[in-house]
Amino acid sequence: MNTVAVKVSEDETRLFGHALITFPQELGSSPRLRLSIMRKSKDAPYLGDAGWQARPATVDAMVVSRSAKSATVVVGPEVCDQIPVDLQVKIAVEGHDIEGSAFWPPIPPSPGAWSQELTPFKTPTPQAIERELEEALEQAVELPRVVETQEQKRQPVQPPKKRRRYLYLLIPLALLVAGGGYYIADSRDWFNKPEPLLARFERLKLTDTDGVELFALSGEAYREGDGGIGLQAINLAMERGNKDAKLEIARWYDPSSFDPTKADRPDANRAARAYFELSVEGQTAAKELLRSLCAKSASSPQDPGFNGFLTDTYCEGTLE
Repeated sequence: MNTVAVKVSEDETRLFGHALITFPQELGSSPRLRLSIMRKSKDAPYLGDAGWQARPATVDAMVVSRSAKSATVVVGPEVCDQIPVDLQVKIAVEGHDIEGSAFWPPIPPSPGAWSQELTPFKTPTPQAIERELEEALEQAVELPRVVETQEQKRQPVQPPKKRRRYLYLLIPLALLVAGGGYYIADSRDWFNKPEPLLARFERLKLTDTDGVELFALSGEAYREGDGGIGLQAINLAMERGNKDAKLEIARWYDPSSFDPTKADRPDANRAARAYFELSVEGQTAAKELLRSLCAKSASSPQDPGFNGFLTDTYCEGTLE
């Protein structure tokens, strides 16, 4: 089998859950290929159409570009949604003597049944506006009461001209005040409404360059039960260099703090790799977590969470 350097990246031309896989070799003329994607696992090392499984399997891929020296294929959510970020996988092409390894990049999962509709601006109906203006007019303009005498009862009463002129000035003023008050109150209600999680995520994708707000949004999304946005936000925060996001993801996979709601399985190597990189960058918390992970591995060698753990790589030597 010819081993080559395989490149995996997100396909940004498609919405959610698509990856581009580039091989440095021409792969024939067929528009579609079958890929064998494998991971380190004793129980389910092969990725198939139904997910990870024990028996050898392949997945479908579509060729999107090719040249004399390379070929690029795209795989969709049925593949990408099954592979966690930073998992090392081996990829081979069925019918071709070629394979390569790569660490899976952060790729947003398919949105599933999310609703991507934002709350529309509330437009007042003409009947509501008319009712508001009538109420405001009644409060703003109070006509003076005239005490009638016996003589006045016999004669029609005419309002004084000056008072009538003031009344004509007050009516449009009352209408203006009432209408302005209605729209000001309605605008306040609009701006006080919390921004939907999906809208915030889409905005922060464009504005949050250091991942601080994306990391905070991820925690809020998980607390509200929206794991899709939570996972996308924290992966994007880590991709933009946020160390807190990277440390949090590592803790999900650490056998000592494994979170089954956010990670598919304990992965001591993945956690140790992140701890090690953060320790080298001077993060004290990561250094202590790596030491704890190594101590746990030494005291519990039969723990299945440490199967295949690279002790020599992460636990030998010193970080001082």
